[in-house]
Formats: sequence, C-alpha cells, structure tokens
Amino acid sequence: MKNMPVALRTAALLVAFSVAGGVLPRAVRAQGNAGVGFDIAWNHVALSVPNIAESIAWYEKMLGFKGVVRGGQPNARQQVADLRRGNVTIELFQLADAAPLPESRKNPSEDFRTHGVKHFGFEVKNLPAVLAELKAKGVKVAFDLRDTPTEAFAFISDNAGNAIELIEHKTAR
Repeated sequence: MKNMPVALRTAALLVAFSVAGGVLPRAVRAQGNAGVGFDIAWNHVALSVPNIAESIAWYEKMLGFKGVVRGGQPNARQQVADLRRGNVTIELFQLADAAPLPESRKNPSEDFRTHGVKHFGFEVKNLPAVLAELKAKGVKVAFDLRDTPTEAFAFISDNAGNAIELIEHKTAR
C-alpha cells in the first residue's frame, strides 16, 4: 500500500471505513454533487468461494461472523450464504465449476496490477493484538503489519485466498 497512488489509497481507506462503520456514517448523503439527490448506505460485499461450508466456518472462527446458508432450488448449481457481524454483511457464493482465484490475486501488492476490486477492509483497535490472536488461530498473513504515523495496517487471507485489510487509525476523530 506504501507504493500505491494516493487517490487509490484514499479510496481503499474510505471503503475500509464504510465497511467497518468507521468515521463515515452508515448512510451517506452525497455532498457537493448537485447531480446526485439520493442517499446511499453500505450493504454488503460478495465473494465467490470454492467451499461455502469451509468459508462459513473460517469467518465464524477467525472474525466472529455468523453464517446462514440461504434456502435454494433443488439441484441448483450454486449455494449462497450470508455472513453477518454487526452492520457488516458478506455474501458468499459457491458455484459449480467456478475458476479458482489466480495466485496473483492472493498477493495484495501484485493484485493492484489487475483491474477490479482488490480487497475489503475492517477497522480494528490494537492491530498488533488482533494479529496475534488471528495468527494463534492459524490465519494466513498476506502482508505483514505496516506502521505509519497515522495508521497501522496488515492484510490477511481468508481460507479461499481473498485479501482482507485490517487497519487501525491513530489520528483523533
């Protein structure tokens, strides 16, 4: 993230704030744009995973989410689940014959070389303690702790290789 353009880094931090219910309110009124006259609120992020049961178990164990598989059609080629923790929702999809996540997408620094969504982030307090707890549970650290004067951040990988940023802001709000 250190070599990331400032605009991209700012956008990533704003997404992390909004997903975590940080400094931005849950519903954000578009300010300074006369062409937009509606409110938006964060709803969810969706992930395609190879094994929905294993992913539910991972998110429950590692991050404290509660997962529920949605009722589906008999013989459906996909399963869908909702994971919830507070006001954060992650939607999981398991599709038959889906392509695996490419190795380059599992490395946050390399993934920025491919267009599209890169990761999602959660704001935490006491990031070193959070990382210690997650490492003790066996989480894979994709990008170790980086400490700057204003923030500390790290990336972990879920059981399917999806990048998750953990960030702690040091500035007063």
